[in-house]
Amino acid sequence: MMMRKRLILFVLAILLISPLSHAEATTPKAYNDRSLIYLTFDDGPHRQTGALLDVLKKHKVKATFFILGNNIKGNEKMLRRIVAEGHLIALHGMTHDRHKFYRTPTTAVREMQDVQRLVFKVTGVKSNIVRTPYGSDPYMTLAHRRAMTKAGFQMWDWNIDSLDYRYKSDNRRVQNQVFARLDANYKARIASIILTHDHSITPTALDYIIRNAKAKKRGYEFRTLQGIKNPHNFFNKWKPHR
Repeated sequence: MMMRKRLILFVLAILLISPLSHAEATTPKAYNDRSLIYLTFDDGPHRQTGALLDVLKKHKVKATFFILGNNIKGNEKMLRRIVAEGHLIALHGMTHDRHKFYRTPTTAVREMQDVQRLVFKVTGVKSNIVRTPYGSDPYMTLAHRRAMTKAGFQMWDWNIDSLDYRYKSDNRRVQNQVFARLDANYKARIASIILTHDHSITPTALDYIIRNAKAKKRGYEFRTLQGIKNPHNFFNKWKPHR
């Protein structure tokens, strides 16, 4: 009888402990957890975007695409494919001309509103996530930033520059650059936001980056920028996550 009571108590204890353990094991990671990687692509859609989407699909990775309005015409099918395959659409302006875009706070906002309308017309997606041409520093003055916020846009930069636009034909240089910065961010306990470009990053380099990041014993996960309330930009950099 005593043994039976002990067995019952033991089973009850396991049942009580198990849900707690499960909850602890499935606690969501913070947006800036050092094991998170946010892959971003600027300047698309582009004729090479399809090959990049093939790589992302192969590895079951979702990314964020900052769309350039002047590249939409003729690439509508590619834009719809980005959405259909579960990636996040974001905005990169219309012209990528810093003199036109940054001329006044109004011109900057207007370009984002124009590409926002075009993206919505083609995909039915209304995005308020933006990245300004060449990044927000030094061209986004306080007046520019206030105007962008007032218009309802969330501004993002990056903390890893792949330098793919500089080393277009040198996959190794791009790969080494990315992993050097990934290692630095991991040691600094900060999530990584990788800047790449549809027209510069090669499918080979992208495949290498994803495969080798997943191979590292750091629990790396790839995510989009969807739903993050605290955007990382050069005026509001993420702090280390403890």
